[in-house]
Amino acid sequence: MLRTVTQAGGAYVIVPLAVVVGIVEARRRRSWATAAFLVVVVGGQYLLADVIKAIVDRARPNLLRLTGFSGPSFPSGHATAAAATFAAFALLLGRGRSPRAKALLAALAVGAAVLISATRVMLGVHWLTDVVAGLLLGWTWFVISSIAFGGRRLRFGAPLATAERVTNEVTPTDDGPPAQPRAVVRSGGRSA
Repeated sequence: MLRTVTQAGGAYVIVPLAVVVGIVEARRRRSWATAAFLVVVVGGQYLLADVIKAIVDRARPNLLRLTGFSGPSFPSGHATAAAATFAAFALLLGRGRSPRAKALLAALAVGAAVLISATRVMLGVHWLTDVVAGLLLGWTWFVISSIAFGGRRLRFGAPLATAERVTNEVTPTDDGPPAQPRAVVRSGGRSA
């Protein structure tokens, strides 16, 4: 059972799932930004984990290994992939849903990532610190990618454009005191 669960964090499951979720969400939202977001999250976390593995080059536990493995131990690639990818799925699938549904999706994403990470330790192919680092790396990469894409709006560079617009509105003039910032109006007519 542990071997089956652990495979949910492997590339043979993560990548096809990301393709399916990307296509479904792109069609539902009529925007290919969803696909770009998933490429950045999934591709980026694999690249980041592999670079760190090459730099650290930590040996795997020399215990009873109950499944196959490859490469260095730190950080756990399965934990990194599960944390980043399932969090991205929760964000995408939660858009336009109730707060309760969003909370359930987030809980499922965290639970799945932690469960997959635990199997890596129980199968004897990772140290506990490998999977903790993998979870933190995956969630951090997801957060950075989400911020870059403007959260649930999924427009790459949206936070930068908003910051530039606000900065231009607050720029002081030579004639007197600095201009007061105006409220930024979000969709739905609410001001921030």
